[in-house]
Amino acid sequence: MSRLRSRMSSLTPSRRAVLEQAMRERNLKPPASLADAPGGGDAGRAPAAPRRTRRDTSAMDFSLFFFSGDGSVQGPGKYELLLESARYADRHGFSGIWVPERHFVDFGGLYPNPSVLAAAIAVLTERVQIRAGSAVLPLHHPVRVAEEWAVVDNLSGGRAAISAASGWHPNDFILAPGGHESYARRKEDMFAAIEVVQRLWAGQTVELSRADGTTQPVRTLPRPLQPRLPMWISAQGSVETFTGAGRIGANVLTGLVAQRPADLREKIQAYREALRAAGHDPGRGRVTVMVHTFLGSDDAEVKEQVRGPLTGYLKTFLAQQDTFDSQFSKLDEAERDVMLAATFERYFDTLALLGTPGRCEALIEDLVDLGADEVACLVDFGLEPEVVLKGLDHLCELKDRYRARPRGGRE
Repeated sequence: MSRLRSRMSSLTPSRRAVLEQAMRERNLKPPASLADAPGGGDAGRAPAAPRRTRRDTSAMDFSLFFFSGDGSVQGPGKYELLLESARYADRHGFSGIWVPERHFVDFGGLYPNPSVLAAAIAVLTERVQIRAGSAVLPLHHPVRVAEEWAVVDNLSGGRAAISAASGWHPNDFILAPGGHESYARRKEDMFAAIEVVQRLWAGQTVELSRADGTTQPVRTLPRPLQPRLPMWISAQGSVETFTGAGRIGANVLTGLVAQRPADLREKIQAYREALRAAGHDPGRGRVTVMVHTFLGSDDAEVKEQVRGPLTGYLKTFLAQQDTFDSQFSKLDEAERDVMLAATFERYFDTLALLGTPGRCEALIEDLVDLGADEVACLVDFGLEPEVVLKGLDHLCELKDRYRARPRGGRE
């Protein structure tokens, strides 16, 4: 941190203003307070809030979430962490395992097609639900989505599920049936595709367009085992996406990245209200919140274990925003170091499951208070696979402190 303080003191007033604006975008502490924290540890920091005791009424489901595998790594064994984690989740009562869809970047490059990896997980497991987190529906014809996930459903004995996403990066839309022109209407296309996928899943015949503009009746095969494909909507910044999920009776997959807990509370409330207004039981809609996760036996030891990997993860994640008009893209390396140090401290203190099971209970209780039903534990943010797998025992200890929430026919 002394190096960062030195860099901070060398900034001109105009550069400092740029850094302060970038940090305000991420709800981070101003640089002056960061510079007062010697060594980047807890010295000089405000005391952490007292850890709350779990209420007897608290309940939370736990799932494992994958997102950031490095696709540029050479050699065998790229998917061993995913597959071993799936086996672990299946043996130890986790509710699901999430596999993402990512394209054209090292960050997440192990995961170009969730249905392929879901099929592999299906034959290795017996109980855990296998989910796309997410499937970017505007990039695919709905027939292919229905066909591929019906295969997964059959291989798994009826355990397939997806979270539908509209997509966010323009480069990905070279894959879309409508090309780059579909980027502007991606959210509308996502909801339209969901309707088609569910109709095909139910065995209905759907009129779809041929290349010449005429239509053809289509009924997909193989027939899935579940009568309806369990569906989440991936939602982050927009309350309209939360309410759109409520209108169609879907669940919600969200995260604590780039949104304040207070804002998330309001979005969850809007989602429940949309469920009710559309005639759905608001208690049946599930809200799953993704958080970065690594648990161990000592808080200080965990903090030093995750500092480098999580900071690198955050740097890569924020660098992707350079495509857009974000304040982070305007920072030089010294300023980015300052911002990343502050971001890491904020994540460790309040936004991630990092530390001992006892320490992490407070965040679970916060999520219960926000109205969440499940925490999706993102475990592949850069730690060595054997370290991640060892940490799952401590995560399982935390999970087992919360009784399973009755399914009640929820998707």
